Amino acid sequence: MVDFPGFSLSGAAASFFFILLTMRSSDDFKVIGPASPILARVGEDALLTCQLFPKRTAQHMEVRWYRSEPSTSVFAYRDGAELADVQMEEYRGRVEWIEDNIAEGSVALKIYNIQPSDNGQYWCRFQEESHCGETSLQLKVARLGSAPDIHMEGRVEGRVQLVCTAAGWYPEPQVYWEDSEGDKLLTVSEHHIQDEDGLFHVEAILLVPDASVGAVSCFIHNTVLQEEKGAGISIPEKLQTALASLQVIGPSQPILVGVGEDIELTCYLSPKANAQSMEVRWVHNHRYPAVYVYVDENRVAEEQMGEYRGRTALVRDAVDEGRLTLQIHDAKATDAGLYRCLFEDDGVYQETSLDLKVAGLGSPPVITMERLENGEIQLMCTSHGWFPQPHVQWRDVEGEAMPSFPGALTQGSHGLFHVETSLLVRKHSTVKVTCSISNPLLGQEKTATFSLSECKMPSSWKMLLICGLLLAGAVVLSGKRSCGKVNVTLDPNTAHPELILSEGNKCVTHGHSWQNLPEGPQRFDCLPCVLGQEAFTSGRWHWEVEVGDGTGWLLGVVRDDVKRKGIISLSPENGFWTMGLYGNEYWAITSPPTLLSLKRAPRQVRISLDYAAGYLSFYNMTNKCPIYTFPKTLFSGPLHPLFILWSPNASSPDILPAPRGYIAILPRKPQPWTPETKKTLQVPELFFIRQLLKGGSHIH
Repeated sequence: MVDFPGFSLSGAAASFFFILLTMRSSDDFKVIGPASPILARVGEDALLTCQLFPKRTAQHMEVRWYRSEPSTSVFAYRDGAELADVQMEEYRGRVEWIEDNIAEGSVALKIYNIQPSDNGQYWCRFQEESHCGETSLQLKVARLGSAPDIHMEGRVEGRVQLVCTAAGWYPEPQVYWEDSEGDKLLTVSEHHIQDEDGLFHVEAILLVPDASVGAVSCFIHNTVLQEEKGAGISIPEKLQTALASLQVIGPSQPILVGVGEDIELTCYLSPKANAQSMEVRWVHNHRYPAVYVYVDENRVAEEQMGEYRGRTALVRDAVDEGRLTLQIHDAKATDAGLYRCLFEDDGVYQETSLDLKVAGLGSPPVITMERLENGEIQLMCTSHGWFPQPHVQWRDVEGEAMPSFPGALTQGSHGLFHVETSLLVRKHSTVKVTCSISNPLLGQEKTATFSLSECKMPSSWKMLLICGLLLAGAVVLSGKRSCGKVNVTLDPNTAHPELILSEGNKCVTHGHSWQNLPEGPQRFDCLPCVLGQEAFTSGRWHWEVEVGDGTGWLLGVVRDDVKRKGIISLSPENGFWTMGLYGNEYWAITSPPTLLSLKRAPRQVRISLDYAAGYLSFYNMTNKCPIYTFPKTLFSGPLHPLFILWSPNASSPDILPAPRGYIAILPRKPQPWTPETKKTLQVPELFFIRQLLKGGSHIH
């Protein structure tokens, strides 16, 4: 909870950082549950129980089991029937409601086929009219995985490398090594990864001098069950195997392919040896998950990384000579990097490394031109589809480098770079300039040239754009710029029932009463907000809004999948990136919130979103100054424009006039202010006291 200095409790009660909550704890009953955590193994069933105290019938009550949010339940019961419409999808068909002792206030919920995702805290809640009571239960899920396998690499500079692997453990286990005397050995590195089912695969590496240690053991320990599994290996014995005397050979030079081409990774045994009965594995960094695994003349699909599924093929015409080639189709920028090829037989493996370099030659650069208010000219050069990071340079007519603003390089979802660099031309005598973008791996470049002398400075920037592009060898008929302006339309299906939309869903005000609107999963029922209909999953966009004289508003973006019912914590961690006005101060809603120092109150605000680069910025269009930019964020899923408008802080809402609070999408026509748009606030102080006592680091 954020404490703003200088505000009393009654002042905080009007803060937009709190949401209405009318539910009150009951003095008539309490809810009790097990004092100790409930332990269940993966695949077994778990029984969760809770009871009213003192004992009383719960037949007329609503009983709800939930994880984090009451609105989405594990199971909900009311009036003798299950409320299936609010049940979480992952629990449908997996739970059984047990009400044999409901007349004494005792109920139970049985969860079948326990999964790792079921691990954690549960809440059991009883509700009687406006009174409720609840208790929490802890479910601990555990699983013993496979016994460890120890893999040994042949001698490397007088040492032996051992790798211990195991799969199917939960929760994340501990791994340790012991020598034959039971003394602990130092692990060089340890790697844990969760598979699609939530189970852990572990990999631990140990380096030992081959002459000093005869045998070692690896143990995997489950901290919840306090059980473990182990395996041992005799190093002198393994060093006598045939594979220990062989080598794996790969390309001596890096492999270079273009984006979209096919990759071939070849490795072979030396001297030649039949590899039909061996395991051959291509990996990036760790043994699991792998790029490709070949065992007993078949592919092991369950160990393959998701990004390579459907893109690989094995050429094994010469497998009897120990030569195999892995083909990876449709090379992507993300495929670049170091690969390892491992041959393994009877617990002993040998390997070699392959360096794959992927190159992408991007699109021809496009130069656009803008005339600034001071008479200077700004040129913008853009291109996309480059990999790795390209070199960007402006040159004059003589080929000399020209100083320019630092370029913006952003990577898209496929790992390719988008280039944006600008040049400020102060002297119009600069006749011709060239934007050059080159790929360092391919040694190739693409250029575009712009001539000021051939463009007669027409008043329309669109004509200037076409003039410049003709010289670059391309004609663009669209007037779009690198950052597209969005004419946002408010989505009435998301609007809180106290918000009033007008002007064709371009303006929102806060009413004084609850409107009778259709309920739906998209509508916010506590947070007084409305979303824009537009959804962004890529690109660079901006929109502008006008804010009225209200004392509580927020602007920004929100993820499409955020919680919309009940109490909501506003923070980037929960999918909200916002800034706005609280009383007479401006705040960026970070964790914790950031107090902003603005020289002039904004009446018009521009919100700029660069999805791929991960930036959200706010600008005061009243004085053309920046307000705040959120730290770089890895956005995921659709983002919507967000508008929040709180009621004014009026101690006598029926008497005092409300401030002229509204949010309107620009451009707009001037609208008269009418008494119907006045806003009032009726807030139960009990809720805010409860929120202040809860504490925490998020703004509510």
